[in-house]
This record gives sequence, structure tokens and C-alpha cells, in this order.
Amino acid sequence: MIAIIGASLAGDMAAATLRQEGYAGQILLIGDEPEVPYDRPPLSKEALVGDAPENRLYLRAESWYAEQGIELRLGAPVMAINPTAHTLQIGSGEPIKYEKLLITTGARARTLPGMETSPIPAYVVRTLEDARHLRAGLQPGVRVAIIGAGVIGMEVAASAATRGCQVTVVDFADRVMSRILPPDLSAYMAELHTSHGVTLLLDAGSVSLTPTGISTTKRGDLEADLIVIGIGVVPNTELATAAGLAVRDGVIVNEYCQTSDPDIYAAGDVTRYPNPFGPGDIRSENWKHAQNQAVTAARNMLGKHEAYAAVSGMWSDQYDVKLQTVGNIGTGTTTLRGEAKSRKFMLIYQNEAGVVLGALGINQAKDMRFAQGLVEKRASVDSALLADPKQDLRKLGA
Repeated sequence: MIAIIGASLAGDMAAATLRQEGYAGQILLIGDEPEVPYDRPPLSKEALVGDAPENRLYLRAESWYAEQGIELRLGAPVMAINPTAHTLQIGSGEPIKYEKLLITTGARARTLPGMETSPIPAYVVRTLEDARHLRAGLQPGVRVAIIGAGVIGMEVAASAATRGCQVTVVDFADRVMSRILPPDLSAYMAELHTSHGVTLLLDAGSVSLTPTGISTTKRGDLEADLIVIGIGVVPNTELATAAGLAVRDGVIVNEYCQTSDPDIYAAGDVTRYPNPFGPGDIRSENWKHAQNQAVTAARNMLGKHEAYAAVSGMWSDQYDVKLQTVGNIGTGTTTLRGEAKSRKFMLIYQNEAGVVLGALGINQAKDMRFAQGLVEKRASVDSALLADPKQDLRKLGA
């Protein structure tokens, strides 16, 4: 029997892949939430502003799992893993025996002290239940204070502004999405938000909750009707740590998605894995990584011995802008492809030898797929060709 802890995108993809690869044994997919596996990226976007029914977020109909012979055990947090005995403990029941185990427990949102007792509603956005509560509070005219100008914070800001709220974003950094964007693109995204009425209080120093809103050490106090905390996530490694697996800001896996225990694998946001496109190892928090690493992990659990070698990247939808990155951005020489004023352009980053290191695209979904191919191939391309929108990126670097 193969057990999967975490009814997430990664857990779902792994279970599906096991069946697609011909595994006929028992598959147990365990989740601590009561929901069937669902898509998380829409939680800060469509789930807050759209009118589509919630079941549109589900990755598959619940009946599909039964049809595939995949046992779903939902609302059932795993209490412990015993690698020596090859067992899992759920509640007070009998230990569950496994042959191979996959950990796809993902990550949880960071919180602030006083959040639970705040007289003002304070939310994070990580689960479907979080999105339900937040959506109910995003009414026209409501004063929304968002702590954190990262991806989640800015996506919620766009959603709240779209719903007619008075939105203020506060961050200790001096620019938005500073962890993932170079300064010029931070300025671009900041202008996008201010043009939609969002107030940015950056370089605000430390932030704390107050009975009437929030307080900052450098920007004073801010009154609010509703607070959203978007200050990053923490990988859910507690089970792995207690089981004696190697952990360092994520469950450490090798290129085959294998942990320090040969019968236990891990995939998705919870993992720290070798990065073939840069020095050291990394932990990625994005949909595509969770999907692709889970597929590789499942195949390797069946003895395929395939290395996971994917270029890191992310995407974010804010208003009418789709922002995407792939590879290493903000370093080396930069080539502009397209017109920045048109809100449809790409920045391509190369080293001194002309090798494409990464790309950042604004409303360039099609070309970003081809840019990823250039990064994966470590292609050396004339920057003049990259700058010409008439040049087909698929044919460059071949």
C-alpha cells in the first residue's frame, strides 16, 4: 500500500500518476481538511471576486477517487509516522501499514501575535475556509489593511479593490513583491495598484495589531475594519521532523524526491530539493512545481529512477495583468521584448556569454513557455534577436 499524507494538488497528482503508471495496489490519500483536493491559487483571486460555485475549485469530482480505487480519508490529521515499523497513526485508531509513503503536507500561512484575539477580523489566505470568511468581509467601502506586500498580499489587494474596498497595503520592505521582483518591476506593479486606488505604506518598519487596526514603527497607526495577513508561509515539516527525517526549512529530498528514509518521498511546497539551474538547493511555492514534482515522485516510488529537474518560476494574476517569472531574474544583462506601456512585454536575463538565465513576462503567457525552454536548454542567444517580437522564441537557441 502507498500512503500519501496531504490531500493537496501534489497529493492528488501523485495518486493519479500511480494509477496511470499501472500501480494496482491500495492508495490511501489522507487530508486534514474536510474538503476534497482543491486548487489554491484562486483563493486570493477568483474565489474572492468571482461568482463561480465553489466546486469549480475542486481538482476532481469526489466520485473520481472511488472510480480509481483511491481511498480518500479527509478531516483526518496524521499524528505520527513510524519509519521503522512503516506505519502511520491517525487519531486513536490502529496504525496503518504502508510500503511507500509520500509527504505532500504543503505549507501554512504565517500569523502575527494577537491575531486570534483581535477585536477586528484578521485573516490569512491559505485554505478554502479562509477564503470563504474573507470573501464575506470584502464589502464595498470596507477599510481593508493588508500586512505584507508579497504575492498573496498584492493579489488580495487587487481582489479587495475590485470589490470596492478601501485598501491599504503595509510592508517593512521599501517596494512591493521585493523577494521575487527586480526594482523596476516592483515600481511597475506598485503603479498598477495605486492606479486602482490602493494605498501603499512601504518601509513601514515593524507592524503589530491594535484594537482599532494596526500600528507601525515608521508610518504610524492605521484604522481598519478588516485585516489580512500575508507575510509568507511555513512548510509543514513537523511530522517529518518527529519521524527523524532530514529537515531544513523543508523536508530535504534528493533529485529522485526521496527523503533521508528510502521508503519515504516528498513533493510540493514542503520539500527542499536540488536545483540543477543554480547553486545549492531550493524550496519552491508554486502550482507547477507541486504538480510536476508529485508526478516524478510517484513514478520513482514505482522504481522509475527519474531525476526531477525543473526550472523554478511563479505566476500571479492582478487586475488585468498576468505576471510570470521563470528561472533567475534580476541578474545579468536585461533585454526588453515588447512595449512596457502596452502592458504586454517580457524582460529576458542573460549572463556574459549570452546564456538565458530567466525571464519575466507581463501578459505574455505563450512566449513565457518558450522562454522556459531557453532556460532549460541553457541556450545562448543574441540579445538583438530576443528583443525582436517578430522572432519566434521556439526557434531561438535551437
